[in-house]
Amino acid sequence: MLDKEKNFKRLSKSSSLCRLCPAMSDLPAILSSKNGSLYTDLIFIAEAPGRFGSGRTGIPFHGDRSGDNFEQLLNYVGIKRKDVFITNAVLCNPLKDGNNRRPTTKEINNCIPFLENLINIITPKIISTVGGVGLEAINRIFETRFKLADVVATPLPIGKFILFPLYHPSPRVIHTKRSLDKQKSDFKKLFRFRGH
Repeated sequence: MLDKEKNFKRLSKSSSLCRLCPAMSDLPAILSSKNGSLYTDLIFIAEAPGRFGSGRTGIPFHGDRSGDNFEQLLNYVGIKRKDVFITNAVLCNPLKDGNNRRPTTKEINNCIPFLENLINIITPKIISTVGGVGLEAINRIFETRFKLADVVATPLPIGKFILFPLYHPSPRVIHTKRSLDKQKSDFKKLFRFRGH
């Protein structure tokens, strides 16, 4: 039990010392006890910290509109934040001209060892990717080739866990790709599946 906490502390410290991505070398890596429980069966993996969200608060999916929507989805199915672990494919906030941007392939690759270590420490039963970048990171680690539009809200067995891909709850995605109501029914599927 203490090993898990010790290993996570070590991982958290090494992520805070990482300077592999020049564009983000002066930004904090968001990986701490604020991410949630190490003793959970469910990890959510999103894209990257947002400048108004966890880039500011240090808590994934917290403090911006995507965070508010994510909170709404968790509440809808009765999942408590403290009972799951929430992280990102890229641990620092990628910015361009002061605005959030999608992480580059190199940045995703640079962060993959942290994600792999995290998965090994927590050993979840379910990994739920939230958006395309989270899914891309899992595809890279496990050499799968899933496309979000084809597999959304579908339980996919990979090794020792089940992958459950979801869309990102950002206002843009909600308006253009998958409405909040649709995402609520996706979360309901995840909740039912988790209860098995």
